[in-house]
Amino acid sequence: MNQTPATAAAAPAITAPTGPRRRNGATAFLREAARSMRTTGAVAPSGSSLARQLAAPLPAPGGRSPLRVLEVGAGTGTVTRALAERIGPGDRLDTVEINPRFVRLLTEALRTDPALAAASERIRIVPESICHTPLPEDGYDVIVSCLPFMNFAPDMVRYLLERYLTALVPGGHLTFFGYLGTLSLRSLFAQRTEAARYRAVAAVLAEFCARYGGGDGGGVVWRNLPPARVVHLRAPERCVSVAASDSRGQR
Repeated sequence: MNQTPATAAAAPAITAPTGPRRRNGATAFLREAARSMRTTGAVAPSGSSLARQLAAPLPAPGGRSPLRVLEVGAGTGTVTRALAERIGPGDRLDTVEINPRFVRLLTEALRTDPALAAASERIRIVPESICHTPLPEDGYDVIVSCLPFMNFAPDMVRYLLERYLTALVPGGHLTFFGYLGTLSLRSLFAQRTEAARYRAVAAVLAEFCARYGGGDGGGVVWRNLPPARVVHLRAPERCVSVAASDSRGQR
């Protein structure tokens, strides 16, 4: 939602799109939110401050090895732009989006949006569900997930997080976010079974944060509608078995 490359000098700033292009993206997002709130999971696209925080684990180009980056749930492309500004010539960004209307918007943006067009040869749009997308083990250095976990069943959330962590190289970064107050508000107004589901999802997220939290946190992004908390997790280092070590030592 990527292994620990050295910190590099900041890349030249690219001005975020404004005017008709930004308004068209917001309009499309609102239209899709009204049509399919359960999968869209928000009433507005992620703001630029939230997008930058989600992209923070990706070092700026220069002085590091090429990175493989996965974005899940690209929407109208706000986070995709933040990632595009930080990928270098040798990097690869796979962005998964199931909504065909968003896919068309993203495909057009690769030609017309300055930030995305500049990196278009390094960006691959995958128009399908992340559940059907092959994720090779150790296939990515950074994964940014923009999926609305609180809208899913707890088993699905666990399945997705486990897939992400397996797809990351050892020590790789996973980032995702959740809106502040979601659990309290939904538990207050939801029916009993839905409230229980929200609590179960929150428990799964808390479990993964406790096990894989990198200590660098993410914090709250107040300049977003609504405010959101960003979470940074780190994939565990792979353990070499004692038997394998002994076998190599006897050769």
